[in-house]
Amino acid sequence: MTAGTRVGSQFGHYHLRALLGRGGMGEVYEAYDTTKDRTVALKILDVDLAKDPTYQQRFRRESHAAARLQEPHVIPIHDWGEIDGVLYIDMRLVVGQDLRALLRSRGPMGPAHAVAVVDQIAAALDAAHADGLIHRDVKPENILVTAGEFAYLVDFGIAHSSSDLRLTTLGSAVGSYAYMAPERFDNAPVDARADVYSLACVLYECLTGSIPFPSNSISSAIRAHLTTPVPSPSSIRPEVPATFDEVIARGLAKDPRDRYRTAGDFAAAARSALTARERKTETDIATRPEPSPGMRSEPTRVDDRGRPPVYPPTAFHSGPPAPPPPYYPPTPYTAPPPARRSVAVPVTVTVLVIALLALAGVVGWLVLDRNNPDDPAVTAAGSSQVRLPVTEDVPVATTKAAPATVPPAATPPRTTTRTTTAPAPPIVGEVSGADRQGFLPPSDARCNYTNPAVFIGRTTKSLVVVCETGVGRYYYQGVRISDGAAISVDDPSPSGSGFVATGDGGTEYRLTPSALTIVGGDGKVLATEPMIESAYR
Repeated sequence: MTAGTRVGSQFGHYHLRALLGRGGMGEVYEAYDTTKDRTVALKILDVDLAKDPTYQQRFRRESHAAARLQEPHVIPIHDWGEIDGVLYIDMRLVVGQDLRALLRSRGPMGPAHAVAVVDQIAAALDAAHADGLIHRDVKPENILVTAGEFAYLVDFGIAHSSSDLRLTTLGSAVGSYAYMAPERFDNAPVDARADVYSLACVLYECLTGSIPFPSNSISSAIRAHLTTPVPSPSSIRPEVPATFDEVIARGLAKDPRDRYRTAGDFAAAARSALTARERKTETDIATRPEPSPGMRSEPTRVDDRGRPPVYPPTAFHSGPPAPPPPYYPPTPYTAPPPARRSVAVPVTVTVLVIALLALAGVVGWLVLDRNNPDDPAVTAAGSSQVRLPVTEDVPVATTKAAPATVPPAATPPRTTTRTTTAPAPPIVGEVSGADRQGFLPPSDARCNYTNPAVFIGRTTKSLVVVCETGVGRYYYQGVRISDGAAISVDDPSPSGSGFVATGDGGTEYRLTPSALTIVGGDGKVLATEPMIESAYR
């Protein structure tokens, strides 16, 4: 039957609407279940498979076992069986692309992205292995990735029970040769470590863009898996950290006993390799010598996404700094540090003590004398009492004295200390699904490590972010929503509340809070995408 010729036809109680894909064992359709009133993914196997009693027995048993799995990264199976002599599997319909299509459209993944996908598939495999199921066909075509980067492992229809060694038809090797473990070619017992080997092949391909053992024939593929030394991914693609070489080498060990025991162990080792790589990058940055004065340092691409190196966090700069708020020091007096001792100090203290005692005596005498109302020598002078000298038989003139004025003590001028570092201006606007470094992982529209974002935007078709790497230094990241295609441009120029990034061929990406405008090198506007959400500093 020609591929896709069932589109528009009725298959039992399923109406086949569209062909989603075709593999070596059948076709997958988007179908409407007229009985349960829902849209599903329906896999219809080749007609000849139903004629093989051995395969039909295994298909039914393993479909039932796969349907029991409750792990989130396993596509749920609703139903399975036979209609008009054709085997089928009814599964949840998930919108996404298989990993093979993603690698073809985007090329190799960055280490963090690759590890994130493998980690999810490892969780699915561990759940299957715990239930006694060996998948036996782990490959990019059987890994489905949604737009939100959620990964599913599909096609358990050919899964093989670890307790049944001979159920597969003699002489047939199920699965893809490029991902098959060496023991699979030997009719030897197969356990979970065969799936670990296949998953290691998948990680290798995600990192490098190629399979571990390229070949142009089945015989050469088998020979390579059995005898060819494991290649190092860092030697194939220099951007891959060397920390992954050991992980891949152990995952692809020829002898199953030398591999990781579980898929989860393999994924944990991959995460550790990623963490070790990040620690090394941070150490290299911390020990990097300062550039010579006056020398302009060009961005150096050091990470898997082609971004500039990590710089220490810096404040956002969008104009002159705001004036700092007034600040006054505490008023309590703080004694200065003791000066060098001198013989003059004791003398000065003694004189001050004598002066204070004398002043106290005069004040006390005045107070006592003030209480004598008959003394004609006491004259009211405003609020002060002044005693005039008295002489016998000499008339006393009463004089109104001016109010006494006491000069204030000399006070040293107050010294006010003000802060000289203005806080970073707040971000204007809000973008959902983003933080201070851009869109949340695993989106490529995100600043590297501690680089802050100075512009974040979501248009009708793209995710964009401008990142600050140092004073006056930036880079631009743009991702097309439809297919995830990404672009990175160094040194965009600030322009009002936005930026202008100039890429290859003179193409300009003009960002404003209201739109992303793409202008070709000839000055013609190639596209204008209105901003749905934007934020900038």
